Parts: sequence; structure tokens; C-alpha cells
Amino acid sequence: MVMEFVTYWGPSLNDWGDVQERHVVERDESLLKGGHISGGRSMKKISINEIFEDGVVTGVDMENGYMPLVLYANDDMIIEVANCDREQGAWHRNMGADEWAFQYQGSRRIETEVGDITIDEGEMTVIPRGISHKNVGLGTNIEITIYAKKPLKRMAPEDAAAARERMSIKDGKPTQPAATLDDGVLD
Repeated sequence: MVMEFVTYWGPSLNDWGDVQERHVVERDESLLKGGHISGGRSMKKISINEIFEDGVVTGVDMENGYMPLVLYANDDMIIEVANCDREQGAWHRNMGADEWAFQYQGSRRIETEVGDITIDEGEMTVIPRGISHKNVGLGTNIEITIYAKKPLKRMAPEDAAAARERMSIKDGKPTQPAATLDDGVLD
């Protein structure tokens, strides 16, 4: 028998109201792993590194021969990947979604009407809906963007030490109260 933690939205967000305990179910592991046989959705992987072989460079200006690739989508969000290695040919303003921009590889500068920001490998930012911006690739890079219809709130503290404290566990329990969407900040 194994323990399965059950969540509704995400394991780190308190989606059960004021309850501070985890919902745990004891399961037979062989039945748990056999779920895909009885109709559960299977998982498939996508290799970004294989897609972006040498010579494959995207650009919203459509001059490089490739456009950003949509990886996944539903009615609430779109997840795409691109690797524009130079300045985009134009500015754009997304009126229907916030853009979560994650720098998977390399670096890029995002020029905006409210100031510029450079994100390096492993860093991320949110471009709020309605903000005009232009990506400037700083050499070889790969970026993952999630377009979310609902405004994204920053849940993590800006300070790295405070973020680690938010994640800390002692004696099997979080050291801080669970975060709620009411705790989030619209940057």
C-alpha cells in the first residue's frame, strides 16, 4: 500500500478552504499504476531540444522560416515555445491574456512601454495584458510562454530566501500557512 496526496488545483495552494491538513488516500500501488489501462489519460513527452535543432529559429515577424509552436492549449491558456535569437520585427500588445514568459535557455530582453527587463536562463516574468512589448533575443535561446486568460498573480515572494522559507517543511508539515489566491499580487 502507498499514500496518495489528493489535490484539486495544485499541491502547494490551499484549495480546500481553511483546512490545514492534506487529503491522503491509501492505495494499492499496482491498481494505482494500472489506471491508464482502464481509461485514464496517458502522458506523452515533447522534446524541446529535439524540435529546436540547428537552423530552426522562430520569429513573430515571420522572416526566419518558423513561427512559435503551440505545445498545449485549452479554453483558458495556450502554452507555446519559441527561440527568436534577435530583435523581433515589431511590437505587440496582447489584449486577451497575461503572458508568463520563462527563459528555458539563453537570455532575452523584453522591451516594454513600462520599462525593459532582461531574463536569463531559468528566470521568468509576467507581461500583463495590454502592455505593448517586443522580445529581443540575446543570441541562441529558447523561451516558453503561457498565455492565461485570467490575470496571473505572483504567489512567490520576490526575495529568494523568503521563497525558500515559504517552501520549508518541519516534521512533515509546512512551517507557514498555506498560500491562497487572496495572498497573490498583481505585479
